[in-house]
Amino acid sequence: MPRWTVTRKGVFGPGAGGQYTYYARAESADEAVEKTAVKAERPHHRINRFGTELDPEPIDITRID
Repeated sequence: MPRWTVTRKGVFGPGAGGQYTYYARAESADEAVEKTAVKAERPHHRINRFGTELDPEPIDITRID
């Protein structure tokens, strides 16, 4: 199963304007976007971003072979 990186931009909070990248194993880019959205909402990820809210639309999706 291929690996993907999905990058989203911080839109509100102390990290607004920053870029946050998450990795996932998925069969398609759409599946990777869904999986990384779930990861980004986990409490420890939110704490690491100091509560920064992320744009739901990714700014970059890259397949890693």
